[in-house]
Amino acid sequence: MTISTAHRAARNQASIDLADVGPGPSVIKLYTAAGGTLLGQRTLAKPCGTITADGRIQLLPSATNDLVQVTGTPAWGEWCNGAGVPIWGAEVTNEAGAGPIRLQGTETMIIYEGGVLLLSSPALLG
Repeated sequence: MTISTAHRAARNQASIDLADVGPGPSVIKLYTAAGGTLLGQRTLAKPCGTITADGRIQLLPSATNDLVQVTGTPAWGEWCNGAGVPIWGAEVTNEAGAGPIRLQGTETMIIYEGGVLLLSSPALLG
């Protein structure tokens, strides 16, 4: 399937709007596996993203850093709206990986309790 940049931008803006629904900020939650142990979350700004010139989503992290809650290896991430409801899930990789959720500074993919949780920059989706 091939879609135009305008179509991609409209579709992705709808995802940003959905993610910003709710009283709190949108977050990316990181788990050991789909349905696995929650290791931590990265809070996003509100709005949680912008649309790039090629129609992709660029996630905007909050100004405050989040800390890892449990030491482990994240393999699955969920993008949750401001009410905590998951809207999207995908593989987590390090910056060199192909996953849509990429972590900064984690060659071995192990994150440690109390460490700062950072997404690669820019974090692009869609």
